[in-house]
Amino acid sequence: MKNLSTAFLFVILTTSPAIAQDVENCDPYPDVPINITPVFDEPKYDFSQNLAQIQLIASDRIHSIPQYHAVTMGITRYEPVLEFHVPMIVRTEEGGMSGCAFVKHVDVNVGYRNVTVFIASEIPEGTCAFDETMAHEQKHIGVNRQTLAEFVPLIEDRFKAYLRLNGVQQVENADYAQKIITDKLKSIMEDVTGQMQAENIARQREVDSIQEYTRLSQVCQGELTKIANRYRRIGP
Repeated sequence: MKNLSTAFLFVILTTSPAIAQDVENCDPYPDVPINITPVFDEPKYDFSQNLAQIQLIASDRIHSIPQYHAVTMGITRYEPVLEFHVPMIVRTEEGGMSGCAFVKHVDVNVGYRNVTVFIASEIPEGTCAFDETMAHEQKHIGVNRQTLAEFVPLIEDRFKAYLRLNGVQQVENADYAQKIITDKLKSIMEDVTGQMQAENIARQREVDSIQEYTRLSQVCQGELTKIANRYRRIGP
């Protein structure tokens, strides 16, 4: 899977109303409120795709949880999302253009939307093999949820550390100040989401351990192995 810093969709909304008043210098500003909302849609389920289609879905490394086995029987797909809203106030000198730009607050939505669990149609619903495949995919979802929850405080801390020093800027051009701040916040998010994705992949590999796949190949009287072998013999 590609690094989430390239996979996340960045949506940055900014507003900067100008307020004219006497400005001699940019006074310190209180801690900027950081509002981070973790997003993880309730999973949808699709059992209509056959094994050939499941392999195609699994090949999309941006939108799917990585798989580490020859024939993918189930897959969880999602759309990573990262949205910013960074309203600012710019106080300018009376009759002048220079002034102070203040970040009012930062609102962030980060996580995964359109989460869908696919299980190959060759695995009949209600069977032992189906239940084992579903349980395995739920483990992947659990890892994603936990990793996201753990990184939200880190994102908040990194933003606060930056804005504590840079949440107020003396500017000649309000739009330029806004660009500097939003570009830096985006850079911070790219760095943190890159760390989050690396940690997520490491944990997903633990879910997809050799021991787990050995167990899955043997449970249910080896039914999953039989289905995979039939697919290998017959092909798409």
